[in-house]
This record gives sequence, structure tokens and C-alpha cells, in this order.
Amino acid sequence: MIAERPQWEDPFSPGGKREATSKILTGMNYRLFYEGITKRKLIETYRGLTELARQHPNDDDKWKESIRRLLGESTPEDRNLRSWLIGLAKKTADNLGVKKEDYPTVFDQMLSDIEKDSPETGTRDTALLLWCGAATLTIRGSQKAKIGVALEKTIARAALTIIGLSEENGQFRLNIEADEEVSRQTDAEIQTRRGYMRMEVGLIGKGNPEVIGDKVGRMDRNGVILFDTLSNNSTMWQTAEQKGVKLIQLRNNHPVEELRQHLASLGVAVQMEAISPEEVETRVMEMPLQAYMD
Repeated sequence: MIAERPQWEDPFSPGGKREATSKILTGMNYRLFYEGITKRKLIETYRGLTELARQHPNDDDKWKESIRRLLGESTPEDRNLRSWLIGLAKKTADNLGVKKEDYPTVFDQMLSDIEKDSPETGTRDTALLLWCGAATLTIRGSQKAKIGVALEKTIARAALTIIGLSEENGQFRLNIEADEEVSRQTDAEIQTRRGYMRMEVGLIGKGNPEVIGDKVGRMDRNGVILFDTLSNNSTMWQTAEQKGVKLIQLRNNHPVEELRQHLASLGVAVQMEAISPEEVETRVMEMPLQAYMD
């Protein structure tokens, strides 16, 4: 019998999210932590696509017809597969205005292009390469979004807890819904002497500075934005400083200590002693799994 895998080997389990949070809050690259599960998903998908490419090995007409039948399927879970079989990610197909009834025609056109432009590789092998390329775009994009949703709340909770604030006692609160004052949901609000200040978490990298810019534009003075990484020469640093918004980079940094110092300067009742990265990791891993379950 196969032994049960430890809980933390699933990066999206509470144990996995706790471990990932400990790495992120000590400045490590979270993308590398999740790369293993992404590759496993890709390999599993490539295996299934390869089986489709090898159907009816001695009859190309039957093979083409079997793929056309798949393109006519309408179950929601097959939508990504159908777009991959015409060589496109689902989002790309939608942007191109490809409708469901167009899929067989687009598939035939793809095969015609392959036979004309890549006869030496073979129709099925080239189709498989196109399928895998489209699947890669879909899966990597999906995983990136899933990771953000899974971790942003746990990062905020862990960071604020280990610098001495209590969620239970109302010193901070998470996932505040939009209201008359704030038009969008807020990741966290921290209690101050004058009320509450806002904090946003976004696992945003150098490739999406406009997302950070959007958050800066919506943030009040002294608000905090935790993000993955931003180039040193980005104008966003100056823009945030002019608006009085605190940007804290997670990667290759000591984000928890930087957050503690910022809140302490505003009179928030955080612990007075500095926190080392080693202490951050220890405290995150000591937090109960319940803190990483939502």
C-alpha cells in the first residue's frame, strides 16, 4: 500500500500554505516553491494530449474525425481541452472571437497549415507541440492566479500576527468588503489610534507594475502594500513616496521587520524588538494550521 503523502507536500493544503508563507515572509521566491506542482500538472496534461495524438495510429482519417468529435463536446470541463486542440489557449480563442461552431473549421485549417509548413515533423507531432504550447499558457496562468488567491490572506494574517497584533482582539481584520468609503475589497485593515489603516497584499512581479500602480492610487496615506518584486529604477517607488504609501518588497528582503518598523513609527502597538528572518520562519511555522485554512 502506498503511504499517505505528508500534508505539506500539497502546496495548497493548510500545511503547504503555511510553509509557503514562511518562505515568502523571509524573502524567498515563492514561484520556485510552487514550480514543482505546476510541472506535475503540465506533465499530466501532456500525457493526456499525447494519448490523443496517438489514437488510431494507422488511420489518419479516423484520428481527425475523433478529434473533431471532441471539439463538439459541450461539458464545461472540456472547454480548455477544446481550445488546445485547435492550438489556442481558451483566452486567446475568446479574444479572437472563435465560437464553438467554428472549432472544427479552425482545426482543419491548423492541420492544413501544418501539412504545408512542417511536413518533415509530421502532422500529429506538430499538432501535439501546438497543443502542449497552448496548454502550457493556460495552466501557468491558472496556477499563478490560484497561488495569489491561496496565499494573500495567509501572508497578511501571518505577518501581522507575528509582529504582535491580534486578529481576535480586533487589532487587525482581513478581507474587508467594499463600502461607501472604499470602492473595492481591502486585504487587511490595521487598528491605529485614529481608526484603521489599509494594507494590500499582491504577489505581483516586475512584469506587472501597473497593478502596483493601481493599488497605490487607491491607497490612503500611510497605507501599506506588500508585493513580490519591483525593479529599483521603477518610478512606482517615487510615486508611492509622494503619496505617503509604504511599499514593502517581499522577495530578497526582510518584509516583516520593515512592516514592524513602519507600523511602530505610526504608533501601532507592535512588539518593540526587531524580528530576524529566522525568527519569522519559526513563528510562522508555529502558527496553528487553522490560520491557513481559509
